[in-house]
Amino acid sequence: GHSVTVAASSFSHLRTKNPDLGGAKWEEEKIDGIRYFWIAGNAYRGNGMARIRNMLSFLRGLYRFRGQITAPGKPDAVIASSTYPLDIYPARRIARESGAVLVYEVHDLWPLSPIELGGMSPRHPYIRVMQKAENDCYRCSDYVVSLLPNAKEHMV
Repeated sequence: GHSVTVAASSFSHLRTKNPDLGGAKWEEEKIDGIRYFWIAGNAYRGNGMARIRNMLSFLRGLYRFRGQITAPGKPDAVIASSTYPLDIYPARRIARESGAVLVYEVHDLWPLSPIELGGMSPRHPYIRVMQKAENDCYRCSDYVVSLLPNAKEHMV
């Protein structure tokens, strides 16, 4: 069997129930044999600044608590699996420090989704940051996977 750790923000608008960390910066929990490493996240609604703060807080937590995340043992693989591509940076660092393979899972086509669906300009600073991160995802990862239809055409 495999030993799996999932590092995630304690808040997501997609979950019906978010873990309560009781003011802690992080917490571990075992669910069905899988170790969850919850990083304290801010509650938010919609896609505004509060969501961006949550995202940045999570990224900071991945860097800050990477030793605790990998404490049970060095991973063989680190899978960066997130809606936004910025998690590639802490994932790459954890993979390098552990000598692990880095896998990037594409959930959304950045920055295509916010441009097409959100009407954002391709020249918006947020879009430029996300475009650089997406490019780095493809460049830095050992493997790239996606369940999205036609994702390969966008990525190649």
